[in-house]
Amino acid sequence: MFRTLKRLFVLTLALMPVSSGSRLAVEKITPHDIHIRAIPLIEPKIELAPELKFIRGWALTSKDENFGGLSALLTDGMHFTSVSDSGLIVRWTMSASGSISGARVDPLPKGCAADNFKTNRDSESITRDPVSGDYWIGLEWRNAICRTDAILLNAKVVANPLQMRRWERTTGPESMVRLADGRFLVIEERPTDGKFSGPALLFTGDPTLPGAKAQKLVYNLPADYFRPTDAAELPDGRLLIMHRNFKPPFRFRGKLAILDPVPARPVKPLKGRIIASFDEKGLTDNFEGVAISQTAGHTYVWIVSDDNYLWLQQTYLLQFELLTPTSRRYTKSP
Repeated sequence: MFRTLKRLFVLTLALMPVSSGSRLAVEKITPHDIHIRAIPLIEPKIELAPELKFIRGWALTSKDENFGGLSALLTDGMHFTSVSDSGLIVRWTMSASGSISGARVDPLPKGCAADNFKTNRDSESITRDPVSGDYWIGLEWRNAICRTDAILLNAKVVANPLQMRRWERTTGPESMVRLADGRFLVIEERPTDGKFSGPALLFTGDPTLPGAKAQKLVYNLPADYFRPTDAAELPDGRLLIMHRNFKPPFRFRGKLAILDPVPARPVKPLKGRIIASFDEKGLTDNFEGVAISQTAGHTYVWIVSDDNYLWLQQTYLLQFELLTPTSRRYTKSP
């Protein structure tokens, strides 16, 4: 009961629109293997644009209490890496048949956090350089970014970019993506005017380097009161951004938006088009992570939900294919 109440308290803090000074500690863990069971979903009811086709989905469960709280996602279609809001790295491998192996949980790379308090370990975003293999992890509360080695064992540098220091402690950097040209887009979760738009930063390079330069941007939200939770770049340079809407006690809705490639020098607010909506009429939960993979010329979109470590919610993993008008499987909406 105490653990459930504690996690309810964490959820309330995580989703509050204002900052809090909580010093709630999270439990220390040692790296260990876990067993994850993937329960296939019958095709769920999701409102999709013509270019997005549902492929398959699962509810992921584990008896290990450290599994859950997944806030961001990276994948090549087989190997999955996620960070959790309790400061854990969760990894697993999924076969073509949907069976999971090699699942393990690790603490944040050494040096990313100085102590075991949630305010120092709340990991909300992750991105990677495919050439060097280095990762960047966005830390909420501290408004910090930790650059790590290619095996997620040690931190190379932890930075508090000057441009992010006035961001709310419970709302950013919620979304972060390294673009193919080396720029970084970081989006704060908090809408600046309450519902329509929010702050974003476009770094010219690695945001953890001293004196990192960034252009301030405005991101126009695709729907009122929907907050950005993760971002991924498509092979053609366009972006996918996941959004969620939360209303107490446990009402979650989600929207996935697609955006044009970010110009070299943006002069207008970034704005996307909704291609997937999740609500109470079908499948919905606290969808926070989005990732892209490519296989044999096909582009796949993966979405994961954050169950906040609560039995009232689920960890869903969904796979879609992003189609083009010339694709045989591209059809007009009914």
